[in-house]
Amino acid sequence: MKSVLTKITPPVLMLLLIVISVATFSKRFAMAQPVKQALPLKYIYLTFDDGPLNGSENIDSVILAERLKVSVFIVGEHAEKSKQLGQYYKMYEQNPFVEAYNHSFTHAHDKYSLFYNNPQGVLADIQKNEQLLGLRYKIVRMPGRNMWRVNGRKRDDGVSGKSAADLLAANGYKLYGWDLEWQHHASNGTPVESVDAIEKSLVTMLESGKTFTPGHIVLLIHDEMFQKKWEESELKQLIDRLKQHNNYVFEHIRFYP
Repeated sequence: MKSVLTKITPPVLMLLLIVISVATFSKRFAMAQPVKQALPLKYIYLTFDDGPLNGSENIDSVILAERLKVSVFIVGEHAEKSKQLGQYYKMYEQNPFVEAYNHSFTHAHDKYSLFYNNPQGVLADIQKNEQLLGLRYKIVRMPGRNMWRVNGRKRDDGVSGKSAADLLAANGYKLYGWDLEWQHHASNGTPVESVDAIEKSLVTMLESGKTFTPGHIVLLIHDEMFQKKWEESELKQLIDRLKQHNNYVFEHIRFYP
């Protein structure tokens, strides 16, 4: 070993000493630094109800441009109402980022108590919508009701609809309600809450774990809210805000745990 070292010239020896010193310092510095823990993933399910309606075409444009997974709950009567609305539904079908689910054929004609007094009629209405639209998944959102039947878990609201929900579940359907609704004015479809307000509510609920399933939040939105071009719409603004959270993941409702 000594004979080898005697052959190393002073400049080379100095270079070796520098390399060893740098390597030792780097190792000690790395060990002293706190290890950054990756934030746990949080899942957002953007769900749109009552389409196809005026506004569906702008949602389709936003989602196609943003390449974002969303879920739409479709009403069969709306798809049959006009050629234009039927075309909007076809746009959803052709959009690779959109998945369509069942929101009933009639939407109870907005007479919910009467509708839910006949659970068999509710089942028939849901089945008709499934067949008419060729829906691939047995996933339902009940019209006018925030009720859940998912993997043995349930939640009810309202004074009617529980028996119908149980019957749908017994026939193999999964029922999804929502954790948070972005409300809108019935007269013109414009959002009630600002983008700032709905983003704050969503983040607060998601981070606090105050959702049906902690770490997962289902946001209810309605198609008719977005009758403006997508570049100007509140929908794109909300998506841009949420995308700033590196640990937020947008997912289709069928992957809800």
